[in-house]
Amino acid sequence: MLNRVYTIFDKRRRPLRNHVYLAFPEHDIAFARIAEPAFHALAPVLHRLAGNDFNFPSTARSAEANEISDRSLFHGNVELLTARELKRRHPDMKIVAWVQDPLHRLAYCYEKIILTDLPLPSYYQESYFDKSMSPPDFVAHVASISDLEADNLFRSQTAALTYKGALTADLILLLEHFEQSLDTFLSASSLDYQPTPSLTYRALDHVSAATLRSFEDEDLCQKLRRRYKADYELFYAQAAVSA
Repeated sequence: MLNRVYTIFDKRRRPLRNHVYLAFPEHDIAFARIAEPAFHALAPVLHRLAGNDFNFPSTARSAEANEISDRSLFHGNVELLTARELKRRHPDMKIVAWVQDPLHRLAYCYEKIILTDLPLPSYYQESYFDKSMSPPDFVAHVASISDLEADNLFRSQTAALTYKGALTADLILLLEHFEQSLDTFLSASSLDYQPTPSLTYRALDHVSAATLRSFEDEDLCQKLRRRYKADYELFYAQAAVSA
């Protein structure tokens, strides 16, 4: 009963929170958008899956270019769905999830939310985040928020991919192994697409070196490993902490 009440409340406050699946009916494949850098790095492939003819700049893309790309993607043949909607509309569709090391994912969230010149989004204001937060302060505050209440930028990837007690994804790919993961993704989608040399991923393309260094502090890493224990155990077993 309490879970049902929370679900109703959560949908009212953040109706798109669980809409993390991009379904591409023409290719019978769905992409789980749970690591934003993966979504941006793969934008040329996702546009091709949607049947879009979108021109990407040859140099590193800005936040404005990413926003234009995001909006343009939905002009194509793509559906933004929850796990329930995806299973109902496309029960046999293959689901692929690209996951990211929680340390890099949280560093990205910190830069996007705290270090940007833009004001805090309403969720972060309501959840008592502050622009003066240091990386340790930020991680400690994130660690105090459960996945039931977390924004998608720092909600655990395991929670985002779980539906009715089971992982939704048929295929889990690591963002850190980009070239190998990309080959597997393209094979799974049966997409006739030849990646260009510019289609790459480096953590430093999305997060500054200074922020990454600050998130590699050992005490901070231990907090991250406890907060994202399920992610590390399922996707990055070598970095998991013992129970």
